[in-house]
Amino acid sequence: MTGEPAQEPQTRRAVVVDWGLLVVRVLARGYLVFLVALAACATLPMAFGLTGTVVQSGSMMPHIAIGDVVLSQPLSADAPTPLGRVVTFRAPAGSAEPGIRLHRIVGINPDGSLITAGDANRDVDSAPLARADIIAVSCLLIPWIGLPAYWLQHGLLVPFAAWIAVTLLALVIEFLASRGETRGRGDRRSGHSRPPYPGIRTLAGRIGPESALSVMFLFLCAAMVAIAPIVPAASAAFTGSTTNAANNWVASTALSPAKLAFTTNPSNSTGGIAFGIQPVVAIQTSSGSSTISTAPVTLSISTPAGATLSCSANPVAAASGTGGFSGCTIDKAGTYTLTATSPGLSSAISGTVVVSVGAASKLVFTTSPSNAARNVAFTTQPVVAVQDAGGNTVTSSTAPVALTIAKGKLVCTSNPKNAVAGVAAFDGCRINQAGSYVLTASSASLQSGVSSTFFIFTTPRKLAFTTSPSSALSGAAFDIQPTVAIQDASGNTTSGTTSITLSITTPAGATLSCAANPKAAVNGTATFSGCAIGKAGTYTLTATAFGLSSATSASFTISAGPATRLSFTSSPSNSVRSITFATQPVVAVLDAFGNTTTSTASVTLAITNPAGATLNCMSNPKAAVSGVAAFSGCSIDRAGIYTLRATSSPLTPGVSASFVVI
Repeated sequence: MTGEPAQEPQTRRAVVVDWGLLVVRVLARGYLVFLVALAACATLPMAFGLTGTVVQSGSMMPHIAIGDVVLSQPLSADAPTPLGRVVTFRAPAGSAEPGIRLHRIVGINPDGSLITAGDANRDVDSAPLARADIIAVSCLLIPWIGLPAYWLQHGLLVPFAAWIAVTLLALVIEFLASRGETRGRGDRRSGHSRPPYPGIRTLAGRIGPESALSVMFLFLCAAMVAIAPIVPAASAAFTGSTTNAANNWVASTALSPAKLAFTTNPSNSTGGIAFGIQPVVAIQTSSGSSTISTAPVTLSISTPAGATLSCSANPVAAASGTGGFSGCTIDKAGTYTLTATSPGLSSAISGTVVVSVGAASKLVFTTSPSNAARNVAFTTQPVVAVQDAGGNTVTSSTAPVALTIAKGKLVCTSNPKNAVAGVAAFDGCRINQAGSYVLTASSASLQSGVSSTFFIFTTPRKLAFTTSPSSALSGAAFDIQPTVAIQDASGNTTSGTTSITLSITTPAGATLSCAANPKAAVNGTATFSGCAIGKAGTYTLTATAFGLSSATSASFTISAGPATRLSFTSSPSNSVRSITFATQPVVAVLDAFGNTTTSTASVTLAITNPAGATLNCMSNPKAAVSGVAAFSGCSIDRAGIYTLRATSSPLTPGVSASFVVI
C-alpha cells in the first residue's frame, strides 16, 4: 500500500505521453493518407483514357495554380466547340514558352479560329487557335499533387527538401507506430502487458509482417508523389500583364484594337527600287499588346514633297493583327518617314528611310519640242534627262543621247549630244517635212524616251475644232469645253498665237458666255473654259480669227435646268361675271433662264385681291404636263379688275396680267 501513491505521477505521465503520441501518429497518418488519396486521384483516371498535365505557371489563377494536375480527355470531331472550357494545345511557333499550353477558350473569330487566354491575363493570346490543334479538354483538377515534380524540374531544392523531410518523418512515425501495434498484439497473446507505443522509444526489435506491409505501401505511395505524376508539363503562359485574382477574362478589352505600330521599319533604298526590308505594321491594344484584328492598314509618305509611294498592295488587310507590305518603293530621292493609318485607330510613324539616286536606267524628255514651220528651228528645243528607276536625274551621268524621228529629216546643231550633269539639252533642231511627229531619245542600254507629239507646218490657213463642246443644262458650263487649233492646209497644227473668237452659229436669242472670249492661241491651240449657254436648244459654235478660215463645231444640246419659278404664258381675257374667260390662263414651270421644264408640279390659281370675289375653274389646282399647266372653265363671279396668282411650293409664284370682269 505504501508504494501505490508513488506510482500515480508515473501513470499520469504515461497517459500524457501516450495521448501525445496518438495525436502525432494521427497527424502523420492523415498526411500520408492525404498524399495517397491525391496520388490515386491523379493516376487512376489515366487508366480510363484521361491524360494529365502539371501546370507550370500562374496565368490560370485563382482556380488553377502552379503544381496542380489537370486531367483532360480528347475532343471528338463531332463535339461542339468547348467555348469557356480549359483546353491544352501546343504553343504556336515562335512563342516565348514553347511546348504544351493550358488556357481557356474565350471567344471565336469570324473565320472560325478560337481565341484563348489565361484567366489571370489581361490580354488574349496573340495567335488564334485552330479547333484541330486542340489536344484535349480539361475535365478534372487535382490540386498540389504535382508540386514535388514542379520543384524538382525547376531546381527549387529548398521546398523539395522540406517536403521530403516532412514525408520521411511521417513515414518513420507510421513505421514505429505500426511496429508497436504488432508487438502489443504479441504481448497480449503471451499475457505480458506493454505500453501501447513502445516502438516510439526504440528502433530495436524485429519488424512484423503487418508493419513491413504497411511501410512498403506507404513508401510506394510516397515514391509516386515524389516522381510525379509523370505527365506532360503545361505552361499556363502569361500573354501580358495580369489582372487581380478575380478570374476576369477581359476578352472584349483585349480584342479592341486601339493603335498602330511599326514592328518593322523599311530599309534605305534607291529611287524606284523596292526596300530590301519591307514595312510591317501591327494593330495593337492601347497597352501595346497584340490583337487579332483584320482591319485595313494604309501607308503614306508623312511629308511627300512630290514623292510617290508605291506598294504591291496598299491598303493591306491585316492578318491576325499584322499588316505585312511588299514591293514598296519611293520614286524621288530624299529622307522620309511613312505614316500608317486605319479607320478608328491611332496612326503610327515609321523610322527614317533614306532614298538615294540610283543607277542610270532610262531617258526622259523633260522638255518636248514646240510646233514649228517646216525647216525652221523649234522655238522650244528638246531637253532629255538621264534618270534612275524612280525618275531622279542621275547628275553623274555623261551618257551620249541621240534623237531620231520616224520620217523626214531631223537636223540639230549636235546629235548625239553628251549629257552634262545628267541632262542633254539640244539646240538648233528642225525638221524638213510637214506633219505630226514624236522624237525618240536613245543611249546604249538605257530605256529610250519618247517626246510629246508636235507638228511641223507650212503656213497657217484655217481653224479647226479639235474638241467640240458637250451638251449641258441651261446656264451650266459645258462638261467638255471647246478647243480650237490653228492649222496649215494639210491639217497640221501650227505654232500660231492668233486670238480666236467663239460665237453661236445661229443664236436665236441665246447668249454664249465664256471665261475668256476671244482667247489667244498657245502653240497653235486655244483651249476655252467656263463656256455656257442659258437658253435651251440645239446649237453649233463658230470659231473665227483674222486671216484664217473659220470652223464650226459639232452640234450639242442645251436642256432646261431645274424648275425654279412659275410664269403666265397666257393671262385671262376680259370677261363678264360668272362667264368663263374667252382666253383661259396658262402657266409654265420655268428654270432660272426662262426655259420651260418637263415638270409635272401641281399649280394652284387664286385671285390676287379677291375683295369677296370667287374664282371657279374646272380643275384647280392643275398638274403641269411637260412643264405647262393649261387651265379651263375659269370664271369670276363679281365685277372688278383682277390679277391671278399661280403658286406651287417651293417655286417662285407667277402673277398674270390684269383683266376686267363686268
